[in-house]
Amino acid sequence: MSAINSTVKHVVCGVAAMVISLSMSWSMVKATATYPYLGGTIIAPPAAAKVATQPPHAWFGQPSPAVLVD
Repeated sequence: MSAINSTVKHVVCGVAAMVISLSMSWSMVKATATYPYLGGTIIAPPAAAKVATQPPHAWFGQPSPAVLVD
């Protein structure tokens, strides 16, 4: 009897976990299906040329090698 109760408990918990996962996944799909604040209509953003440069990041690493002083 204990094995049956344990099996039923495991099956119920597994089904509940799948339902929770599916509902959260579906809400994520619905939330990201359209652009924000458009009320469900999909409007493509205007195309624009972009020129970008990547500045050197001086705060990563050291400007010169470290010297250990005794």
